[in-house]
Amino acid sequence: MNAGIDFGTSNCSIGVWKNNQPSLLKLEDENTLMASALYTSKANVPIMEIDENEFRKRVATAKRIHATELKKAKEKGYSIRSLTNEEIENREHGVMRRELAEKEKKEYEKQTISDALYSESETVFGEAAINKHIENPQSGYFIKSPKSFLGAEITQHHIELFSEIITRMLAHIKYCAEIQIKKEIGSVVIGRPVNFHGTREEDGNKQALGILERSAIASGFKHVEFLYEPIAAALDYERGINKDLIALVLDAGGGTTDCSMVKVGPSYREQSVRDESILGYAGTRIGGADMDIKLAMRKIMPYFGKDSLCNTGLPIPSSVFWNAVSINDVNAQAYFFSESMGREIEQLIVQASEKQKVTRLRTLYKGRYSYRLNRSSELAKISLSDRDLINLPLRYIESDFVIEISRQDLTDAISQELTTIITLMKDVERQAQTTPNVIYVTGGVAKSPIVQEYIRSNFNGPDIIVGNLFGSVTSGLTTWAHRIFR
Repeated sequence: MNAGIDFGTSNCSIGVWKNNQPSLLKLEDENTLMASALYTSKANVPIMEIDENEFRKRVATAKRIHATELKKAKEKGYSIRSLTNEEIENREHGVMRRELAEKEKKEYEKQTISDALYSESETVFGEAAINKHIENPQSGYFIKSPKSFLGAEITQHHIELFSEIITRMLAHIKYCAEIQIKKEIGSVVIGRPVNFHGTREEDGNKQALGILERSAIASGFKHVEFLYEPIAAALDYERGINKDLIALVLDAGGGTTDCSMVKVGPSYREQSVRDESILGYAGTRIGGADMDIKLAMRKIMPYFGKDSLCNTGLPIPSSVFWNAVSINDVNAQAYFFSESMGREIEQLIVQASEKQKVTRLRTLYKGRYSYRLNRSSELAKISLSDRDLINLPLRYIESDFVIEISRQDLTDAISQELTTIITLMKDVERQAQTTPNVIYVTGGVAKSPIVQEYIRSNFNGPDIIVGNLFGSVTSGLTTWAHRIFR
């Protein structure tokens, strides 16, 4: 059996060929989408036993000290209560138990995500992972959008860590699918962006594909192929048309935005090699997650002290706030949640002219709420698809903390990303040296009317078709898997 998997930055989905068409399978209850998230609980630290030899030594020492204290008190003419042997033993036992409890706490807190992953602690995926993290961010480790890290400059340790995370996520997706179809899935086509998120260009792409391929094999797939995500979206669109067209396909996802110009239609539908029908393609390392970060930085972070002045008259460094919201940057997040940043925030509170705002930054830091704040920004973006103005509650920071955000605020925050998307589409049009008959748009970002309106204002001629925003790529990947593995 074969399948197509869209291992997305925001969501994952899997499809199989059924009744002569792709069929997306359920991953979370009745939903065919699973949020790209994993949560693993910290392992319980075994209760440490009191060392009896050490206990006896401490009791003996305590008795000698107490006897000396009694003698000195008598010599100086005052008295202190004489403790029984049982009282001294109980006191020393209590002291040692508190010391061990503190040691247990430190052992629990210093666990790394690797320690948690390789222990027998609970690991959950998708919305369940998000909810676990929101309930208690201190009790485990939460990874959202691991795909966005794969092309970045990361250490060998992080490469191995993300390989393990993705192996577990793919194994979970595979298991959920096989339970439903009651067959083993041996072959898979996994979608890939034109360029993975990061600054390493082709080296980053090779690194990301290597991690994905090794993880897919480790999760149990025997044959793994990759297909550009915008090409997959084109294949899905192609199944529903009855004449040949040239389509400009835009796949605006959570971590990357990709575009392709493709000949589609009945003449190409059964071809297993599509190189000649692909007229141009390009991709950029921006997506919905970047827009969430931009909105958080521009509209939410001012309430945490961004643009506020210190008593020196200088503004608080913006890097503090970028590190706080950049959840797709391992190094930025590590620095923000470091002990040195905790000390820096305390100093900023003393120096800040608007202390309440920077106190919120301390709450964000101590509660490890970066992911939750990003989630709030993402929900604001989604809500503004249907409304011009929303009130965004941030009650996990303060009980009555609500921010008003407008659609214009969102437009202003993501203006650079909107321009980049249009530049990408125009670049592919120049590559192809032709204008498209139709523009086919998919991906979660395309849900926003801001994005759709921006495209319409820059492309007046062709029809703009908004496809299945969260299923087109998976359907296309499934179609391609059926074509090449049968």
